[in-house]
Amino acid sequence: MKKSSILLVTPPLLQPNTPYPATMHLKGWYDSIGRKCAQVDLSIKVVRDILIEYGGEEVEELLEFLGGPAPAEAKIEASKVIEGLAQDIKEQIDPDFGFARYAEHLGAAVHRFSDLERAIRRRGVMDEPLERHLEAAIKKYKPKEIGVTCPFPGTLVGAFKVAKYVREHHPNIRLIIGGGYVNTELRTTGHDKVLKYFDDIQFDDPTTGKLFIKPSYEGIDWDEYFDIAETDNPVINLWNCGKWRKLIMARGCYWHRCAFCDVHLPYIADCQPSDPKEIVDAMEELGEGFPGFHFVDEAMPPKLIRGVCEEILRRHFECEWWGNIRFDLSFTDELCELMAKAGCIAVTGGLECANDRLLKLMNKGITLASARKALENFKRHEIFVHAYLMYDFPTETKAEEKSARKFVAGLVKEGLIQSYFWHRFALTIHSPIYQDAKKFGLKVHKPRTNFALNEVGYEYI
Repeated sequence: MKKSSILLVTPPLLQPNTPYPATMHLKGWYDSIGRKCAQVDLSIKVVRDILIEYGGEEVEELLEFLGGPAPAEAKIEASKVIEGLAQDIKEQIDPDFGFARYAEHLGAAVHRFSDLERAIRRRGVMDEPLERHLEAAIKKYKPKEIGVTCPFPGTLVGAFKVAKYVREHHPNIRLIIGGGYVNTELRTTGHDKVLKYFDDIQFDDPTTGKLFIKPSYEGIDWDEYFDIAETDNPVINLWNCGKWRKLIMARGCYWHRCAFCDVHLPYIADCQPSDPKEIVDAMEELGEGFPGFHFVDEAMPPKLIRGVCEEILRRHFECEWWGNIRFDLSFTDELCELMAKAGCIAVTGGLECANDRLLKLMNKGITLASARKALENFKRHEIFVHAYLMYDFPTETKAEEKSARKFVAGLVKEGLIQSYFWHRFALTIHSPIYQDAKKFGLKVHKPRTNFALNEVGYEYI
């Protein structure tokens, strides 16, 4: 294998059914500028090794079945066995182990770097397979640099374990860390602590300025991935089942005004739509063998959705796709019909507090009436819907929360949404609410920290 100037690494642990898209998009960009680049998804390799080590041949056979073409409903019992094994490993061997997370309870709010360092030094079920697969990738690609993506709290410890191993065994390799957790939690603090393990910190998207970067899945072995089917609800299963190819229609958010959101950071504020033809070119190329796509936009712009749908239909390209939207009036009956004809099977979006007063206060840009109209249009054309909601939003009354839950229950009863999830409101330092806390009746408790800083506590004035 020829030397690669950079090796892109995904640390444990993420969803096992499909790779996290960060390294694919970065590799696509490096390829486009002529820089030699390789990638390895350590996450799926490590989790498979751990499950097979403790579960044996039976588990290996179950993983093969779960990675196969059987429908999600047929995989529920096998998934229960795998989840049970993972729970046994967590309870009996390593309390930090779990699907989609490793020491997540620590990573969610690391105010003291010493806590993180203790977790990095502590040996667990992850360490041996992580080091073995990392060493194999280094020997194969002989990189000058290793870029580690750290998108979520649950990947923090794994990312730093990667750096620790490389520092000790390959000190000449330069180490870079980036990703969503770094962009938010470590943007204003902890740089000196990070630089004990990494040589550079990458904030924001290095590909900004090039409108569309076609991801590259070179080096990804799709046979390694497997589904975890928890329910017969087809919408909930979208996240855990299916080897979805991840794409984006547009960087950033075309609305970027919600008061609870990181609207001042580039990943939200810098909205750059792509060209529909380039998007469908990528879909055709990447969809060989499994023409299924998850658009991971902050919110797919309706105008761009229309262009993509028209291009899909013009080419007679058969595919399935889903992604995140805003429940605004742009989703007319005609647009929803076009989406369904072009292969859209589901959308996800934020109803938030499901209360018009609070929607206006948070500058969401929708009303319950506009959301209902969009939902009716999606239902008419058999596009499934998952709704995100939040509770404990500033100034929300008990009566408003009760009313919101009643409203959501009504949507379910009418078949306007097929699934939903309530998230606790989190006050983050990059949001307009934090910048103007008094407007929302809050007094902020800024924590004492020498490392991560994003979510902060508060009390009502």
